[in-house]
Amino acid sequence: MQSKSFHLIETNMCLLAGSTPTKSIKERLPGSRKRLFYNSSIKIFEEYLSIGNLESYSYIVEVATHTAINFQVHNPQTHLLYHIDGRRAVRYGQSQSCEEYLFPPHQGVFLYVPETIINVYFEPGNYHLQGFNLPVDLIELGELAEFGFLTEIIATNKLKPRQYKASIGFIASQHTRRILRDLTIELGSKPLIPKIRILRKIEDLLYLCKDKLLIAGRQLYDPDLIVQQARLLISKRIAESDDLVRIKNIANALNIQPSYLSYLHKERFGIAIMKYRNQELLKKAKVCLRQNNSIKMSTIVCGFKNESSFCNFFKKQTGLTPSSYLLGTTTPEE
Repeated sequence: MQSKSFHLIETNMCLLAGSTPTKSIKERLPGSRKRLFYNSSIKIFEEYLSIGNLESYSYIVEVATHTAINFQVHNPQTHLLYHIDGRRAVRYGQSQSCEEYLFPPHQGVFLYVPETIINVYFEPGNYHLQGFNLPVDLIELGELAEFGFLTEIIATNKLKPRQYKASIGFIASQHTRRILRDLTIELGSKPLIPKIRILRKIEDLLYLCKDKLLIAGRQLYDPDLIVQQARLLISKRIAESDDLVRIKNIANALNIQPSYLSYLHKERFGIAIMKYRNQELLKKAKVCLRQNNSIKMSTIVCGFKNESSFCNFFKKQTGLTPSSYLLGTTTPEE
């Protein structure tokens, strides 16, 4: 399978006898690990997965000498990249520019990359880099409307098409590492994982990134913004996922304690955040029941483990069993 966005074209090892280029690597195997190059001085492995227009890639690099890896970028694109493992920073730059950037261990970065050749430099050691080529429609079609700051940065960089620009750098905190670890495990064990689940986890990372930027700029979230973002996440996940939305996961996505989030929501709206979650979930349950006329299907779509749990939830919220609700519903609600 030929990659649509970029591929490794050459590796140069700085040996005593001079640079030794490897062969050009142009093929990728989706959903599998591939050995790109292997000898006593350098080992490069790639894991690549393409789902629609979303690409996930992971590079394991072990080098015994100073090494440069060159990538051909076929079209302008946006990346979310993590330096998961390694004791030394990775240097990277663009062939047409003398400017270089440092990518420290255990940090993440958003990159806008024009059509170019990227040079990545490694000191002797072991490295693990995990990246995602974000689909254009994720940003341009407003799926993540809260992240206009990222769109602005990308738009600014597009005015300088020959410059390679590190858009946003941030520390891979405990929360980001957890999300990335879970996502990497899912990608490795489930090559056909639904795209929406990947995008939802990337959305979590975007929220954490935005949080880091605001803290760095001393623009700490005020309580209203925190609870508004929590409500947005709850409603989006209930609408887009068949998993049961849990408040602790929402709090983790916003990088705050669940108890603090609950306190802020109660102060702002006068009701528990769990009650708001239940209100949104009940809306979905009613729509599912009216559309499918099936308690079993509604149980699955709403994220409950069994019909008994779903029926108990529905009756507690409405005073009616799902069956009674269906019998009393003659026309769709407004």
